[in-house]
Amino acid sequence: MKRLTYFFLFFLVIGTYSQLYAQETKKDQEFTPGWAIGIKVGTFGPGIEIVKSFNELINLRLGGSYYKFKYEFSLEDDISTINKTYTTFGAINLMADINFLSFMHFTGGLMYNFVNFDMEAIPKDEYNVGEIEITPETVGTIYYNVSPNKLCPYVGLGFGRSISRSKVVSFAFDLGVVYHGSPKVQLDANGMVSPTASEEQRQILENNIKGYRFYPMMNFQLSFRFL
Repeated sequence: MKRLTYFFLFFLVIGTYSQLYAQETKKDQEFTPGWAIGIKVGTFGPGIEIVKSFNELINLRLGGSYYKFKYEFSLEDDISTINKTYTTFGAINLMADINFLSFMHFTGGLMYNFVNFDMEAIPKDEYNVGEIEITPETVGTIYYNVSPNKLCPYVGLGFGRSISRSKVVSFAFDLGVVYHGSPKVQLDANGMVSPTASEEQRQILENNIKGYRFYPMMNFQLSFRFL
């Protein structure tokens, strides 16, 4: 369902952009600096931006995005568990666009990253060891937390404009990458599984994901100029 929504939004904004771009290229128009508010959706979730154009070359964008969801699944192993994940996406961003063509721009800036991943593994059933019944509470719960750096640089290439040269509505599509460093892992546990939350195990998990330093970013934005 989420994929269908993204595809629908993609074709909707592409169609909107085609019409707007055709209108803007009918004749040369005089540039006027201004302000715009943008509505965006992308890999960091939905959000808004305030856009300021200083000249035909440079725009400045200040905005934010946020999205949080919960996912639950079962894992069948020696001890069957219910795994609950809580994932947060989002950031506050300060970006600058350099418009090197009428319909393309380079973007660079900084993001304060909200991305965070929490998971807890909870035993599903009681277990019998001989005549002794061991409850899920006795087995215990394992907690994981994975988080990247908070302050992250971003570079990307965009199509369209985050603020129109002289009209009211504009559309932009950005594709780039965020450098968030090697993610950090926190590990905790209680009950009988407490020994699994050792410092050695935490370092093993952290080493396994240390190569994931970059996060791809895709963003669609529809902006409305008000000044």
